[in-house]
Amino acid sequence: MREGTGERIFIKLGGSLITDKRRERRARLRVIRRLAEEIREALQERPGLRILVGHGSGSFGHAAAARTRIYEGISRPEDWWGFAEVALAAAELHMHVRRAFHAAGLPALSIPPSAVAEAAGGIPIAFEARAFQRAWEVGLIPLTGGDVVFDRERGATILSTEAVFDALLEVLRPTRILLVGEVAGVLADGPEGHQVIPHLTPARFREILHAVGGSHGIDVTGGMRAKLEMALRWVERDPRLEVWIFSGRRPGALREALRDPLRIRGTRITWA
Repeated sequence: MREGTGERIFIKLGGSLITDKRRERRARLRVIRRLAEEIREALQERPGLRILVGHGSGSFGHAAAARTRIYEGISRPEDWWGFAEVALAAAELHMHVRRAFHAAGLPALSIPPSAVAEAAGGIPIAFEARAFQRAWEVGLIPLTGGDVVFDRERGATILSTEAVFDALLEVLRPTRILLVGEVAGVLADGPEGHQVIPHLTPARFREILHAVGGSHGIDVTGGMRAKLEMALRWVERDPRLEVWIFSGRRPGALREALRDPLRIRGTRITWA
């Protein structure tokens, strides 16, 4: 683990945490404001820390995408209306997060994936990372999230926050990635019911594969299993990287995670 003032952390605020995924376009504003305050408090204690924050779309983008089925691509001219509708829904939630960060005194710079990315077959093939790099250079917090992007094969696709992190991994070289959601971590069946797996590696993942399920509510980007598989690929690409999956429901959990990873109660993912 690479500690110190130069530490770089990607943070994802999960859609299940910051929205009610069972009620369309319902943001949990108090939770968003609390998380922003926790980030501010952590940065006051660790002013040399560099963070990038992304957020899921929850009941905003996911609900609109499930209704319009834009994630399947564009097959008719009228599908572009659905593309614009999903973009609007994602932007609405993004604005809630931007306002909360601003109110907390956090200098966030909004960088939507639709403005910097292009995909082919659902996979990013072009990603302009300079704005993210420049933001860190001048002390700003890049703020991004799940979004629609143009796709050379499908016409359009949806890029998850994890896919954005994936595109930035080699460019920004994070030391840690925090996936902050509603659940306590990666769960597996144990003698006392569902239990959090404290530590996972790519090798260990094969042993618990059958125990990993999907997410509650609507999640068109694959739920917990997809997030976990992405995290395992990250540590394979950078064996020094740590990825944590934990719950942000408990007040102070995110602040503690930014202060000291040893205080995180969740699942730690490493290469070995």
